[in-house]
Amino acid sequence: MKIVISKIKSSELKLQEVILLIMLIQLCVISSPLCAKQSGGGYAGSWTSREFSARSLGLAGVFTAIADDPNAIYYNPAGLANLPDVPTFISSVGALGLGRTNSTLAWGQEVLPGLGVGLALNNFRTGTFMSRDIYGHALGELSNNQYAIAGSIGYKIGYASFGSTVKYLADNLQGSETFANGYAVDFGALFDIVNIFKFGIQLQNASGFMFWNTVRSDIMNLPWRIKTGIATQIYTSANYSQDRSTVTGELVTDAHYGNILTIGFDISYTQYSVAPVVGLALEYDAHQYLTFRGGMALYGDNYGRPKLFPMNHWGVGLSIYPDIEYVNDNLPFTFSIDYTISNELININGINHSLALTINF
Repeated sequence: MKIVISKIKSSELKLQEVILLIMLIQLCVISSPLCAKQSGGGYAGSWTSREFSARSLGLAGVFTAIADDPNAIYYNPAGLANLPDVPTFISSVGALGLGRTNSTLAWGQEVLPGLGVGLALNNFRTGTFMSRDIYGHALGELSNNQYAIAGSIGYKIGYASFGSTVKYLADNLQGSETFANGYAVDFGALFDIVNIFKFGIQLQNASGFMFWNTVRSDIMNLPWRIKTGIATQIYTSANYSQDRSTVTGELVTDAHYGNILTIGFDISYTQYSVAPVVGLALEYDAHQYLTFRGGMALYGDNYGRPKLFPMNHWGVGLSIYPDIEYVNDNLPFTFSIDYTISNELININGINHSLALTINF
């Protein structure tokens, strides 16, 4: 009898140990995502790491060392210090498929010698989708609207330029009461090496958080990204003309350079990524009215695995510069139209079409 009672107690004790072990495992499983959410998981505001604007997409994002238009606000704010002292505006829209669009508007110019500033708006909007409860019952249609307002400054000292961008971020799940606000700060530098190469570096989201209005008031970190790049320009043609000096009367030869080939090379790494992205891009000014460009990743992430030539990050495009003097030679500006085809993994056909308008005063 004592033996039977002892076995029953021993069995009850083992059962209690098993139940306790299961509860501990459940606690670990539940608390793990909670901890991940509090630290951000590295994915809050990840849309800000998307490439945008037709020209930048055509170069596959290889823009860190080029950074010669207002899009430098997002790619390397140090480039603002090298802009002309007249305003330049770029407006771009991309059709990402499944009802998603990415539209941008950027302005930049030099306001004092060596000092450039810029402002930009970047908006990412999803199509509508059906919200359902845990039982699959339809609750209504929702859409996600995210945007960033950025202000930048760049300053040039000799052969070096430095810049910073401050971004206000908003994420609104339209159709519900869920939303978030946040901020992020970027830093960049650009160096002119013996007038042959440019070396650029950018730290994106050096500090950044999103603050949600959920029950727990979640605070999520934005993933940082560091990019470095080099770029150079090669003059592929030149015209020569001779004229006599008005001082000495001697013949003076002047070279007028025409076609320019720009070569860019970037390495970028985003926090929590499995591999850095190594990109190469070419841009060729074939004519005063036409420019071709293309870029691709030479190495990067391919569905969670590092791979050479992953073919999931590429773009090709062109720019057209209409000669508006034939229409009206009194217009105070010139403009160009950019068109790009690039990859888009979520789209059904895998392609993103982008169109941009650049106005130079």
